[in-house]
Amino acid sequence: MKFLLVLFLIPACVWAHHEPGHHDTTGYVVKTHDDLVTYRHFCAEKVHASAELVEQYKKWQYPDDAVTHCYLECIFEKFGFYEPEHGFDVHKIHVQLSGAGSTVDHNDETHQKIVHCAETHAKEADSCSRAYHAGMCFMNANLRLVQHSVQV
Repeated sequence: MKFLLVLFLIPACVWAHHEPGHHDTTGYVVKTHDDLVTYRHFCAEKVHASAELVEQYKKWQYPDDAVTHCYLECIFEKFGFYEPEHGFDVHKIHVQLSGAGSTVDHNDETHQKIVHCAETHAKEADSCSRAYHAGMCFMNANLRLVQHSVQV
C-alpha cells in the first residue's frame, strides 16, 4: 500500500537532486519535493481528507477508500502525468522517476512496469479508482524509486 503515492504521490511518486524547471524532450518538467508538499496540501483540501488520512499519506500509506482514491488522482494530475479522460502518460512518469538531467530509456524494465500497471487498471469504472490502483501497483513494486524521485 506504500506505493505511489506516485507515483506517486506519485502520491509520490522519483525526484532526487532535480534542477527546478528541468524539461525533458517532451516538455515535461520534473517536479521537486516542494512541489509534492504543495500538491499534498491542495489535494487534501480538495478531497476533504481528514487529518488522520493526511498523516498516513505523509508516511506513504494509502488506504483503499474513496477519499484516498481521489487524493491520489489529484496528486497524479498535479504532477502532470495523469488525466481522467486519457489515463497515465507513462513517458512522463518515467521521466519523473529518472530525474532531471537523466537519459530515459523507454525500453527498460522500469518503463515496462509502469506500462503494465497503467494498462492493467485502465478499464476501471471511475477515474479515481484507475489512478489509485495503477499508482498502488507501481508503488508497491517501486516505492524506493518513487520516494527517491521526490527527495523524501
